[in-house]
Amino acid sequence: MKATLFPALVLGALLPLSLAAQEAPAPAEAALTPHIVCDEPNFDFGEQSNTGFVEHDYPIRNAGTLSLEIQNVHASCGCTAVKPSQDVIPPGGEAFIHAKLDLRGRSGFQQKSITVQCNDPQNPTLILQLKGTALQILRAEPSSLFFGRVEPGAVRCRDFEIVCAAGPIRILDFRADHPGLLLTPVAPAADADGSRHRFTLAIDPALPEGNVNGTVFIRTDRGDQPEITIPVAAYVVAPPAPAPAAEPAPADAPATEPPPLPAS
Repeated sequence: MKATLFPALVLGALLPLSLAAQEAPAPAEAALTPHIVCDEPNFDFGEQSNTGFVEHDYPIRNAGTLSLEIQNVHASCGCTAVKPSQDVIPPGGEAFIHAKLDLRGRSGFQQKSITVQCNDPQNPTLILQLKGTALQILRAEPSSLFFGRVEPGAVRCRDFEIVCAAGPIRILDFRADHPGLLLTPVAPAADADGSRHRFTLAIDPALPEGNVNGTVFIRTDRGDQPEITIPVAAYVVAPPAPAPAAEPAPADAPATEPPPLPAS
């Protein structure tokens, strides 16, 4: 009796567990989906000369289980060119977003955004950052020479400097494209390191009245910026014409005595 009862009790206890296991739904298979990943979305190019370009490749991975499609790539301004190395990235594959920023003529801190649109349902838009500082390695101080109205007797010369932030440079040539602009180099101080070169620009005192517009050209030994230009403008005022000499007043005619009366 006891031997028969024990198996029955065990069977009764296991039967609900077996039925519960049969009724539990099977785990659903993971959905196939792409997943865009960029391990380094921010690139800092530091300090660069504003005479060229900055280029960088952002690595893009597909960490999903379905092909990743790059649908659109655009930058925050037209100065940044972007191009993906491929438009479709297979699962586990990698591609690059190439960015190119034109620094020519720019100065100071620069920050640009690159927007990548794709078919990742969780992250359809990826933002990449490109930032750094554009430096004008070779510059003129001041960058232009505007004299305004040059009255007679006013100062007709100005000093300016050619400055190189990267260290010593050599001046190979200097000239002005207006014959009335007289350019003279100033001898450097004894302790000068060659990174600053001073010049004096004078307006020829023989110039007639009128506008004076020209450009100063300084040629250096820097390969990335061999020449720098400085615009010059002035208006020369002629001295007033001397007043005409006063004509002498006519001398009074000498007094004459009336003729004598005839004798009676």
